[in-house]
Amino acid sequence: MHPLLRLLACATLPSLALAAAPDIVPAVRSWTPAAGTLDAGHATVEIDPAHAAALSATAAVIREDLAALQAPGKAAAGKGTVLFLTLGGDAARPEGYTVEVADRITIRGATPAGVFLGSRSVLQLLRQSPELPKGTISDWPDYKGRMLMLDVGRKAYPMSALKDFIRLMAWYKMNELHLHLSDEAFGGTYAAFRVESKTFPGLAAKDLHYTAADIRELQDFAKARGIVITPEIDMPGHARCFTNYWPEITLKGYPDYMDVTNPKTIEVMKKLLDEMIPLFDAPDFHIGTDEYRVSGPRKDELHEGFRQFINTMNAHVRSRGKNCRIWSGFEHMGGTTQIDPTVIIDMWETDDAKGQIAKGHPIINSNHGRTYLVPGAHYYGISRAGIYQGWEPWMVSGDMAKNPAKDDPKLLGGKLHVWFDQGPTGWTLTEVGEDTLTGMHVFSEKLWGTKGSPDYKAFTERAGKTLPVPAVTLLDRIAAGKNGVLLDLPREVSLKNESSVIPLPLAKAERGDLESPWTLTMEVRRTADTKGRGVIISSDLAEICANYTRQEEITVTDPNGQKSKKKLAFQGISTLRAAGTLEGNGTPGKSRVAHDTAKSSNKMLPLNEWVTLTVVGETGRNTMWLNGEKIGESGNQLVCPLRQLGGGAGESFVGSIRKLRVINRVLTPKEIGRAAGLDIPDNQAAKAKVTATASDTAHAFTPDLATDEDPKSRWSSGPTQAPQSLAIDLGRSATFNTVAIDWESATPGEYHVEVSADGEKWKDVFTGKAEPGRTTARFANASGRHVRIVMSKPTTPWGYSIHEVEVLHAKKP
Repeated sequence: MHPLLRLLACATLPSLALAAAPDIVPAVRSWTPAAGTLDAGHATVEIDPAHAAALSATAAVIREDLAALQAPGKAAAGKGTVLFLTLGGDAARPEGYTVEVADRITIRGATPAGVFLGSRSVLQLLRQSPELPKGTISDWPDYKGRMLMLDVGRKAYPMSALKDFIRLMAWYKMNELHLHLSDEAFGGTYAAFRVESKTFPGLAAKDLHYTAADIRELQDFAKARGIVITPEIDMPGHARCFTNYWPEITLKGYPDYMDVTNPKTIEVMKKLLDEMIPLFDAPDFHIGTDEYRVSGPRKDELHEGFRQFINTMNAHVRSRGKNCRIWSGFEHMGGTTQIDPTVIIDMWETDDAKGQIAKGHPIINSNHGRTYLVPGAHYYGISRAGIYQGWEPWMVSGDMAKNPAKDDPKLLGGKLHVWFDQGPTGWTLTEVGEDTLTGMHVFSEKLWGTKGSPDYKAFTERAGKTLPVPAVTLLDRIAAGKNGVLLDLPREVSLKNESSVIPLPLAKAERGDLESPWTLTMEVRRTADTKGRGVIISSDLAEICANYTRQEEITVTDPNGQKSKKKLAFQGISTLRAAGTLEGNGTPGKSRVAHDTAKSSNKMLPLNEWVTLTVVGETGRNTMWLNGEKIGESGNQLVCPLRQLGGGAGESFVGSIRKLRVINRVLTPKEIGRAAGLDIPDNQAAKAKVTATASDTAHAFTPDLATDEDPKSRWSSGPTQAPQSLAIDLGRSATFNTVAIDWESATPGEYHVEVSADGEKWKDVFTGKAEPGRTTARFANASGRHVRIVMSKPTTPWGYSIHEVEVLHAKKP
């Protein structure tokens, strides 16, 4: 179980017997409490005999989840109670249900799907306690489509992982899994079609594909959990897996595009659809059509041909008994052909949903600025707090005039998307699952149509109580020993040359990387210069190097205020993560590194001197420390490599390593410094009361987060160009001479540290310029109860943002 989930799941639970609505995600629509509680330990499932045939499959899944939930050690023993399943209710709400907790638990649904959804509410309560409050839940969703898309074309998801995503979706009452079955990664070096084709042997991806039997098994598994699987074959763009197979249909000059004017393009894609469509039960079949952006002398012909291609394939899909879905974007293309109004549009890059509905199109809210996750990339990403506190599924556009009514029957719902633009390497499926789960939490509640918490912070506490999800193993981490230790090698070992490799205990294990959070610390001594990267420790996904060189482009400002770009070379201790497609000998350093997945500290290891090197991996970043001082920070999420010392192939570090230790949590700066033998003072601002002149409360970036000792959380002023301040009340008078600030990228061009005894009269003790990362303000000993940070001249439009403030009485360096 991921530590974040464990932390959330261990939140203090309120009494479930209170009149307040029970802690369920998505929040229930109606809760009517009754007196008393019911001991539901070791519950059993019974079916109303009048509906036995209709409910037998649903009951089987509920029993399976109940068994996983009530496994030994998972639930307290009780006298047992009955979960009674029956049908009834408003037929106009096919997913509606009621749960009555009395002397037994009765789940009544308008359909078997409603009964299943009601069981999710009951099981979430049983996850928290076998003692259930008596009362009645009455609940139904506002939106028909509550969807998740997985880009299995560019990332190979084995069947076990797909089933776990289905379990997560079902737990939170989502009902459609969209599988993006074909695509190519950036650069085109990796392209895949994920379904076996008997009509076109060899078309399916060699590394992983699904057979017809796999598709049948997966759909049956999903159907039993109230989820339909909608397939997508992307065409005529994002089509390199097809143009590789049929070079003659390639559009000249565009290796990822089919030529829509070539009759063979139509011929082969119709034949492929004829084979694929019968494999899937869903009423819709998605044909992609996104990002077909052409120019040149044939532009007009191809734009018109593209629109005609959509209508041709739509007619073919409909002739095979399915509705046709496409992505929006054709609106950017020229041509006069109108897209057939039966086509369902996934609205991603264009947003006139109201206009498309007026033309007859059903639409889905897939707005890329709100609903896209791209693990490992530095673009897109969803604001979970922003979604929870300020978004609704009918908000396709920021222009309210373009949005449909909430109850417009042609608004089919919304979707959370997980893309893998960089290709099959990069994030592990455990990381993908963790990132998707927190997104799924907020999307499930918004798409259900309820809002059971006043803000996102309170919502995360409620969501945490529903974890872990029964039978899901995708989120499990590598098992650790006592105190979270995964690796402890105190003895000295040496890498004698640049081809040296020393296998570690997990060298041949199925998993050789630890997902965040983690800390790796070791003592190293470099004994020779190296021509290669100087890999100290590595796996197939990550490296920690002593001698990696990279170029970074920075913005510089001249004395006249003019800004320009400048490229700088950085060399030294570095972290490196694989991205794109592995090349060469299959190491991260030989992968097609993209989107700043490497970071160099620009600090070299000294020669023939023992030093303490520490690397910390946490959500969204990793940091490098040398002898207890931070030397570099990267905005990349890094896994800890656990397979081998060295990198081989002429890339290894040459020197000695000892006291190597990996633990599955983040050490604080104080712990890192003390582990390196430094005299680290206590942080006098830890958990102190904080106020700010402005805060981005809409995204829950409140002032208290600047002193909560959590390096991942942060305070933000929100967008502003005006000066702002953050004031800390230490709670008592103290003496200090250092204020260390861990800035986010929204930094001030100038900041002051002020001290006060009473919070009224302030003395300026330091003036400086901030940089992203840790800035240390040192000054003569000062005494006071209050510390204020005054910020001005913001360097971004987003005002100011701070992860953590430390107030220290430190020895002079």
